[in-house]
Amino acid sequence: MLTSLTVKQFALIEQVHLEPGPGMTVFTGETGAGKSMLGGALAAVFGARASAEWVRHGADKAEVTAVWESVHGESAKGEGADVRLNALLDAADIDVEDALILRRIVTSEGRSRAYVNGVPVALKTLQQIGNICLDMHGQHEHQTLMQASVQQQLLDARLPADLLQGVQDAFEAWRQLQGQLKSLHAERGETEQQAAWMREELARLEALEIEDGLVERLQEEVDRGRHHAQIQQAAGEALSLLEESEPSVRDLIARAGHAVAAVEDFHDGLHRSREMVDQMDALLGEVTPELRSVLDASFDEAALHRAEQRLMGMHEAMRRHDADEAGLLALMETWRQRLAALDTAGWDEASLLQALNEAADRYRTEAAALSAERAAQGDKLVGQLRPFLDQLALGGMQVRFDVCPAQDESAWRADGWDAITLQVMSNPGEPWRDLAAVASGGELSRLVLAFKGCGVLTDMPKLAVFDEVDTGIGGETAWCVGELLAGMGRERQVLVISHLPQVASCADHQVVISKAERNGRTVTCLQPVADDSRQSEIARMLGGAGEQSLQHAAEMLRRGQGSVTA
Repeated sequence: MLTSLTVKQFALIEQVHLEPGPGMTVFTGETGAGKSMLGGALAAVFGARASAEWVRHGADKAEVTAVWESVHGESAKGEGADVRLNALLDAADIDVEDALILRRIVTSEGRSRAYVNGVPVALKTLQQIGNICLDMHGQHEHQTLMQASVQQQLLDARLPADLLQGVQDAFEAWRQLQGQLKSLHAERGETEQQAAWMREELARLEALEIEDGLVERLQEEVDRGRHHAQIQQAAGEALSLLEESEPSVRDLIARAGHAVAAVEDFHDGLHRSREMVDQMDALLGEVTPELRSVLDASFDEAALHRAEQRLMGMHEAMRRHDADEAGLLALMETWRQRLAALDTAGWDEASLLQALNEAADRYRTEAAALSAERAAQGDKLVGQLRPFLDQLALGGMQVRFDVCPAQDESAWRADGWDAITLQVMSNPGEPWRDLAAVASGGELSRLVLAFKGCGVLTDMPKLAVFDEVDTGIGGETAWCVGELLAGMGRERQVLVISHLPQVASCADHQVVISKAERNGRTVTCLQPVADDSRQSEIARMLGGAGEQSLQHAAEMLRRGQGSVTA
């Protein structure tokens, strides 16, 4: 809640400090004393558009500081406004311990600066905080009841949760299928030309019969074919030296073996030497078949050409796709899958269209049921409002919830297809009009009180400010307004600017706003009153300060305070 408000050089206010308590606080005083300026200062510190007229004549700047008691951690659980406020502060990286200090400075040129806990912030941050914390009636930018989302919530809060969930589930299913169909169309549109290219390129790669290590094997085959003559010459020469020349290498090795074998028993070194010579002869015996197979190999010029072309194709494909054999194989598999998907896309589209139509039918059924229940709940709520409207001098006002289903799919939402508008008919025979277009500040404030009396306004901002709420009423209607405001004060902090003693008598606290002259200038002053002082102020509001007025004021305070404690 708001724990303190300091206003400096704001319009007629030179400097005032206010520490409003919980419950309902009423501000009273003579006409023109500056009561509405207090509401303007609150609007300023909670993000209203800056105006140079806010600055007191002769001053360089106006300054408003508000201290807001913040609720954190475990204590904020279950309190929607507190949870939203903490989420906003966390998102803005604003540290808060016990209090939130809002400060707004406006220069005489109309420029504005905003601070939260000493940190400069964008004006939008103050406005977001204001939307959560402040409900100001009589200032159009803060009239919560005129927001379409709030008017819809008045009805939805009375609906079974499964009805709303059914619409949301149906909408999500329908939207997901829409997305899948859109993706399918986009993919088909993008890949029609790509498919022809993929098929052509896939055929070229498949013709290469790609496998791991293919490039290395092809390179070996090409090198062998290109050097066939040199290979044959080398093999022939080696074979001649080993077996065909006189003497051949194998003949010489055999002689060396015989020479050593004759005396090998007399020396270990000769024995080992003879064993190694035998091993050499055995190895040479394996070499010669290899050489003969090389000599027997014929040269296939056509095979060499095919290997060269295949190797060239591999290098070109690897360069074109920036991949090795494994990468080309993976790319080919990807293309096969995409081409297969395109081949079955017609079946997929038909299946998706059928599923989409079924999902749309389900949404229509769920949304129509929701729309009908909203209309029924709207009628019930209007019936509950009627006694309160009559008590609040709004007997001639007719109210209805216009629930208008939108069949166009572009208007479908997760919370249904309804456009919900709270409409009023100020006088019989006149057309229905949207509340925002016709309701005055006082009528709107009393309408809010009527809704509050029905118990349907929940999770509202913690601070409500009412100006003009008592316009055009008196007598028992004024008492009804005061009692409803006092009842609201048991759940929220309520600040009321009033001219009516009945409303003032119901408040928990009363502050008198007056004008005084200081150094030749008019200034606005605030003075909390209680006991005798408050009785005197109520008597003044009744039109006199005599004994009879004081006695009447005392009686009114007893009645008003009795309603507060009831």
